[in-house]
Amino acid sequence: MRKFKTIEEFKQSEKNPIIIVLDNIRSLNNVGSFFRTADSFLLEGIYLCGITGKPPHREIEKNSIRSDIISRLEIF
Repeated sequence: MRKFKTIEEFKQSEKNPIIIVLDNIRSLNNVGSFFRTADSFLLEGIYLCGITGKPPHREIEKNSIRSDIISRLEIF
């Protein structure tokens, strides 16, 4: 497992070509967990659709452990 020293080093690392699509996820805790999971597996990004909660939000930040600022995010 590779450890990154800075956020910039993480952003420049090679990502797995997988994008998570979250559509109409009501639980902000679950949204935060997906951000953390995407960062753990070096996934390319997350797409948020429908009524899914969007960062910045306190509940998402609490569960994502600040990985919500690192992941590539697109909102539809």
